[in-house]
Amino acid sequence: MIQSDVLIQGHHNLIMDPPVIETGSPVIVTLHGLGTHGEDLAPLCEELQLPGCRFVLPDAPLHLPGYPQGAYAWYDFQTYNRNEFVQSRDYLFKVMDRFANDPNLRPAPGKEKTHKPIIIMGFSQGGVMSLEAGINYKGKVAAIISMSGYMPDPWETLTKAQVPLDTPILLVHGTGDEVVPVEGSRKAVKALKDAGYNPILREFPMGHQITEESLGAVRDFLLPFTKAK
Repeated sequence: MIQSDVLIQGHHNLIMDPPVIETGSPVIVTLHGLGTHGEDLAPLCEELQLPGCRFVLPDAPLHLPGYPQGAYAWYDFQTYNRNEFVQSRDYLFKVMDRFANDPNLRPAPGKEKTHKPIIIMGFSQGGVMSLEAGINYKGKVAAIISMSGYMPDPWETLTKAQVPLDTPILLVHGTGDEVVPVEGSRKAVKALKDAGYNPILREFPMGHQITEESLGAVRDFLLPFTKAK
């Protein structure tokens, strides 16, 4: 894949493109976990082997005290300051806006540039923010994926939800996760269903990680959205 970098509000966004971006294929915004950066999930994007898709991997906007340079966070998990969630969410809105209508897209010969649907997915803190930003984005969201995530405050996330109730939502979690217990995804699923959504929860015998099996479930979920139209 062709890699490039775009700065948005002073933060790096790694872009991974195929040689040709298929008409109708989505932009997949992929969010890293605590204490790392966007490039950390680049191998995962390669392993998904999705045809014709652009991946956008933003660095989270916060740097927490005690973490090394280049280690970012979407929020401080010790304080759960709602303002940090809102700050990171609003930053992701800017990222999603930028790549939904990107002037630099390279369509196939004879095809015109079109507004690109957004899929947002993330792992751990990134999974939390995929729900937070995806559900509250005013633009077109094709699907939302949360891996090993949770919903810290369902009322805050869902009370002004923007995406339609039929938006596909996948949650993936390890039953042996000792960092973010699987109950986090189970509670998020209940909150989503109570709000009228129809999320899918896939549980796997793993810890706080992404395995070949769980990644396969993500790929199966994503593949129908990536077909050329």
